[in-house]
Amino acid sequence: MRGIYLVGGYPDRARFLACVDAVASCGFDFIEIGLPYNDPIADGPTIAAAIHEALISGVTPGGVMEDIRTLDHLPLSRFIMTYANIIHARGFARFSDEMRGRIKGVIIPDLPNRMARFFLDQGFGIPIVPFATLETREKDAVALEDYPAPFVYFVGVRGVTGAVANLDSEEIARGIAMLRERTRKKIVIGFGIKTPRDAERALSLADGYVVGTEAVRRQKDPEDLRRYLASLAGA
Repeated sequence: MRGIYLVGGYPDRARFLACVDAVASCGFDFIEIGLPYNDPIADGPTIAAAIHEALISGVTPGGVMEDIRTLDHLPLSRFIMTYANIIHARGFARFSDEMRGRIKGVIIPDLPNRMARFFLDQGFGIPIVPFATLETREKDAVALEDYPAPFVYFVGVRGVTGAVANLDSEEIARGIAMLRERTRKKIVIGFGIKTPRDAERALSLADGYVVGTEAVRRQKDPEDLRRYLASLAGA
């Protein structure tokens, strides 16, 4: 499962959609689309700056969601990465109705796994992708099996997006091995994947990866992004 994260609507609608097309044409399996939010606590400086620029230019969650509805023709599974307040403000049921059948799940960095039940109880009907980290305990890993999402998002760094992950560390290998013992879910590594070598190593450890910062860095030039994605796809 090879995925790419892009900031929705950035730097403008035309180039954002061209970047989405590049992800599809390079053979990636899924795309993770970020809904711009004014307090992106999980994001490092590159993605945070892109989100800020998108907001200043007038990009809205609703506008990005409209664009997502135009992507059904692409051979890509689609996920939304957003924050809890965006969903709460739009309405749990309304968000679900608008995106049901359009996306495979949502990734919500500021929502602890244990709080997913609250969203579901409020009428939220989209699978929530659970997180695992280097600190995830065995008893918590067992609970990941209950999530209807297609994978577990493994955060390979202690920090925000754009940090460097040491994919050769014994700590990461042990963490993923523990998850494999406790859940049958696929494991996708995020945060810190930058180079073709990183991508290759991630696929040797887990079931997939998602690249964010290095893709967003190239969103202003879809052809530059396409060349970068081609180098990753060859890993």
